[in-house]
Amino acid sequence: PAYIADLFGQKHAGAIHGKALTAWATSAVVGPMGLAYLRSLSYQNAVEDLLQAIVGHDASALERSFGVSINDGEGIQKMVNAKTLTIEKLMELAPPDVVDPTPYLYNTTLYAAAGLMGVAFV
Repeated sequence: PAYIADLFGQKHAGAIHGKALTAWATSAVVGPMGLAYLRSLSYQNAVEDLLQAIVGHDASALERSFGVSINDGEGIQKMVNAKTLTIEKLMELAPPDVVDPTPYLYNTTLYAAAGLMGVAFV
């Protein structure tokens, strides 16, 4: 508040400080939620890509290992949500030339965070 008063004068310091606190509180809540959403979206995309690679390699492997058909989207989603079907387990069924997507799950999240920081800097 003292720095704001030095910059903008004592008359407007309270209003400006209140707006700054509101913006900080909003970003403290919305920011992590948005970044967590982007990470979950990346995870879902990685699971879908691995499932497609498994179907191209051995279509019945998923049913033999987990008891769920590749065409049962709802059953697969339930298993992913329950963390029964994970990227690590899908990598065991995937062909050997498939790259593990785990190191790249945070790419879109970090790009979005860097973009927001760049916008905030301007």
